[in-house]
Amino acid sequence: MKLSSIFTNNINAGKLFNIPDQPVNVMLDVTNYCNNRCLFCYNTGDSTYRSDKIDVASLKQIVSIIGENGTKEILYLGGEPFSFPEMRDILRTGRKYGMLQRAVSNGSFLKNKDTCRDLKDCGLDEIGFSFHSAREAIHDKLAGRKGSFRDAIVAVENSLNAGISVSVQYSPTRLNSKQDIIELAMYIREKISSEVILFDINRLLPLGYGSNHDDLFFDGDEWFLFLCEASTLFQQGFDVRAELTPFCWLEYKAGLYGIPDKIINAVFSMNRGCFMWVAQLALDYKGRVKFCPAGGFVGPSILEVKWPDFWKTWESFKQYRNFLWNNNCVDYKTKSTCAFFYRCLGGCKYSKGTHYQLDRYAIDFIESNNKGGMYEKNSKAK
Repeated sequence: MKLSSIFTNNINAGKLFNIPDQPVNVMLDVTNYCNNRCLFCYNTGDSTYRSDKIDVASLKQIVSIIGENGTKEILYLGGEPFSFPEMRDILRTGRKYGMLQRAVSNGSFLKNKDTCRDLKDCGLDEIGFSFHSAREAIHDKLAGRKGSFRDAIVAVENSLNAGISVSVQYSPTRLNSKQDIIELAMYIREKISSEVILFDINRLLPLGYGSNHDDLFFDGDEWFLFLCEASTLFQQGFDVRAELTPFCWLEYKAGLYGIPDKIINAVFSMNRGCFMWVAQLALDYKGRVKFCPAGGFVGPSILEVKWPDFWKTWESFKQYRNFLWNNNCVDYKTKSTCAFFYRCLGGCKYSKGTHYQLDRYAIDFIESNNKGGMYEKNSKAK
């Protein structure tokens, strides 16, 4: 989606965004089950949660509702989406509406070449495979299952042979050695295929099962330095994206570490914008509204409301979109915003585990600079 089509530059509550008639992108959990036990997983490790019964008819209805109302792209999440036996039926449903269909997978259910060909025929366009390290032992430890690294490698090869586009979902932790993402990129290019060029970096949060493993998660400076390191993949011909980090904090850290403009600009370009509840929507397997894919449901199922009217009228959506809760990035009195606002919207709203919250790194920036309000570099509304 083009940012210019979302922003209005009208700095009034509820007027900041051009809200499309339906979410452009929907992220749908198709199952809670996963055969991995990733140490950093944001989902709960509770056995009841993982074994909850999934209603295939409801899932197909959810896909039909969003498809027939004009959503352009759907991303299937979980759990492990391909552990779901009826995944082909779900894909066929999505294909009817011409949606781009993507999924994130650990690869363990895609070790058969015919399976990947079938999924392609059913309408699957792209898979992002989870990799946690260039080193098999570290990857398997983080995934909580021996053999998970080899499974992912085989699944990448099978998917490419089936004509499915492949990207890498990379999860950096303190167990990953320095330069690990660089080594992984070179390994995949040299040993598997030069077709895999996109690396999508997860910003891990200590939620759910991951809350038991706080020692794995980066602190602020570790995350910043990792992003600087990962940005060098651009020079190797890779495309790199990372879950959103506030630009004010990135610029601040760059000054402290003396990072050259070339590198920090590359880090800026990596940042993958989050437009949840503005142009994106996360749903669980019952169609219930989530604030973020990493969180639980916070609203009713789209099966129980008038859709897509609900997308435009639900009070919680309106409350979020007015941004009155964020007086650090937007100042409605002076009709001004932080200079970076239209690039990052204040960073990750779920980084503290609660929605309607300013990113914890933006808070860190404000506190470190003894600022009580909006970042001093601001832009006036025209």
